Amino acid sequence: MTFPLDHTGHMRADLDAGAAAWQRLGFLLSPETPQQGAVPGESGMQPWATANRCALFHEGYLELIGIRAPGRFNPWAHFMTQHEGIHIAAFRCGSADEAWPGLAAQGFAAPVQRARATPAGEMRFRNIFSEDASWPEGRIIVIEHQTPEVLWRPEFLDHPNGARALRQCLFVARRPEELAARLATLGAAPASHAVLSGEDFTTLFPGEAVPPLPCMAGHVVAFTDPDRAARLMASNGVPVGRDSLGRAFIGRPHNNGAVMVLIENSPA
Repeated sequence: MTFPLDHTGHMRADLDAGAAAWQRLGFLLSPETPQQGAVPGESGMQPWATANRCALFHEGYLELIGIRAPGRFNPWAHFMTQHEGIHIAAFRCGSADEAWPGLAAQGFAAPVQRARATPAGEMRFRNIFSEDASWPEGRIIVIEHQTPEVLWRPEFLDHPNGARALRQCLFVARRPEELAARLATLGAAPASHAVLSGEDFTTLFPGEAVPPLPCMAGHVVAFTDPDRAARLMASNGVPVGRDSLGRAFIGRPHNNGAVMVLIENSPA
């Protein structure tokens, strides 16, 4: 069973600052949605400390998670204390029940039901979570979207920067071959990710510091016209670099802790 990339999850304590950073890049963001789920010592779904906003594409999306109610339980606290950036790589499945047997032997927890209240209605999905000890790079999720029409609303899909698709999550590890093998065993689609060493990362992205290893350090986003998107970002005061392959990229300080590579949209 092969799982395409669904979304990457960025974590930044200041949700408003994070949203402003993505808006400077020309992304149109969905309305804020409070998060909820299991809370130690409580039964049922309980409100969490966090909320999110998303940049939704025709294929995939970017999720930004920040703190809204500091006094509540925060399931992402141990990630947020490490560094701002990507701490979630989510891969999509058609059925969590069908995906689960193959993931159980790899240390993934049983599927859990999740729901969010949105202005368009209740959004429902089922998540299969990795165990952090087995995946120190961050949280891996295999997700079944039960109400995709509630999340991918047409009014949020056309961005000023022309973004169309999330293509890859960029991982950095001390032993890239070992992580690549784990992702292959997981069933992550080969085109959905790239695994770099720390040296490869700094060579590919001049001037960029890599977060503590291992990590999820960036993503590749496809645009209708990446040069036009880069000009829009530059006009908003965002520095645009060129990687060693000649592609435009946005550095970590301007993309909520993660490098973003701009490529031309083409069929996945």
